[in-house]
Amino acid sequence: MNKAQVKFELNELLTIDNKVYHVAEHPALRGVPYVQRGARGFVIQLIAPDKERFALKYFKMKYRVPALVQIGKALRQYAELPGLRAAFRTIFTQETHPALIRKYPALEYGVLMPWVAGQTWFDIVATKQALSATESVHLAQQTARVLATLEDHGLAHCDIAGANVVADAKMGRIELVDIEEMFGPGLPQPVEFPAGQEGYQHRRSASAGQWMPAGDRFGGAVILAEMLGWQNLRVRQNSADEHFFAGAEMQERDTPRYKMLHDYLAGDFGAEFATAFEQAWRSATLEDCPPLATWRALLDKLNPLPVAAAPRGNEVVTGRRELTSPKFPDAKAAFKPELPEAIPSRTEAAQPRPEAEPPRVEPTRPSAVPAASRLCPRCGAANLPGAEFCVRCRYYLRGEQRPARTAATRSSPAPLTSGIASAPHPISNVVATPSMTKEVVAARRNMGTGNAPTPPPAASDTDGKWVVLAVVVGFVLTLLIIVITIPH
Repeated sequence: MNKAQVKFELNELLTIDNKVYHVAEHPALRGVPYVQRGARGFVIQLIAPDKERFALKYFKMKYRVPALVQIGKALRQYAELPGLRAAFRTIFTQETHPALIRKYPALEYGVLMPWVAGQTWFDIVATKQALSATESVHLAQQTARVLATLEDHGLAHCDIAGANVVADAKMGRIELVDIEEMFGPGLPQPVEFPAGQEGYQHRRSASAGQWMPAGDRFGGAVILAEMLGWQNLRVRQNSADEHFFAGAEMQERDTPRYKMLHDYLAGDFGAEFATAFEQAWRSATLEDCPPLATWRALLDKLNPLPVAAAPRGNEVVTGRRELTSPKFPDAKAAFKPELPEAIPSRTEAAQPRPEAEPPRVEPTRPSAVPAASRLCPRCGAANLPGAEFCVRCRYYLRGEQRPARTAATRSSPAPLTSGIASAPHPISNVVATPSMTKEVVAARRNMGTGNAPTPPPAASDTDGKWVVLAVVVGFVLTLLIIVITIPH
């Protein structure tokens, strides 16, 4: 068996700690085993005899180091913290699992851990999936509680990005994945310092990394602002693609996207939210960003439920109005696409509402971005709707134009199962299929107009010139023949 990689077959049996697992089928590819590739390893979904699902991860040679044993032991002591279910893990070594490693040498220092079912924030952003006001606020609240609790314990995930934040719909909570490179007491230095991912990377992280106690502050601020703003239709429509901000515009002052999101936070949630976001955006170092406890405190004002507790009541009291709390009855019902409600002002919230009220239209506010403009996916610059190239970076815009997705035309979301994200960094266990999302988006871009007939190629100006030349030459030859044949 290859020491670098394992080729698993569908329903192949693996015996681990006297329990027999079999390789699961990929939810989107019938007859294909559920194996996904990340930047640093591979993840396989296994099913136990009791039908419980697990994630088997093994690493590429460069990252397959003995320190993974120490990391696994250290992580287990934090597994009870909210968001760290993936820390319940078993590490394979020659001493603990000799028979397994003899059969599969690539599994040395590999990991078996619970399968985290859910939908990644990457999925929601990449598909521009609509969230209601309740869902948007609830996601931000739960994420802030998880990240702030880590910081309270001297921990940091160090790679907060859309693909590593999973909404566990059944449990009504947020889970983090890709946790092998966390910072904290007892956790050894990783082979490479995590530097952040595009759309969530601080300007200093690319060179200095962010393996430090404040490693989550900037990425956390960005993703929390995205979550709060995602209930707004205009914010969603102006998202870069797989994340709200384009990589080239990170921490640039007064970019259209930054102004749009900042103004929305100030208008709908108050100046404190906009100030916290602005402080992170303009920070020179990660330590200059607001502590994650600041975000938790701000968001807890919108929801007085105990921290780290899933919502159980019927209502969440906010400073502006009462929001119906999502109950997450099952995975399919969670995050049902719908157009977001408008959040009324405090004055409106104080007024009694009739039992039935007419549908409300999402309010529009003055923004730095003209309504008709189109933001460049690469640099975020505002362009005219029909522009072919970006005015700032000359990025070709025509290929990025896609029809707007509406509630009437958007198909229902797939069941919220898990799969590894195709992201710049690996996922520590299996999450919802953002890599599949990329393939679907790419396919849509290449499909064009579907069943519409392909227009015939237009005749060029050069073709017309050759026709004229041929007529002239023919006329001249005819005159010559007539002159030669006339008797002199």
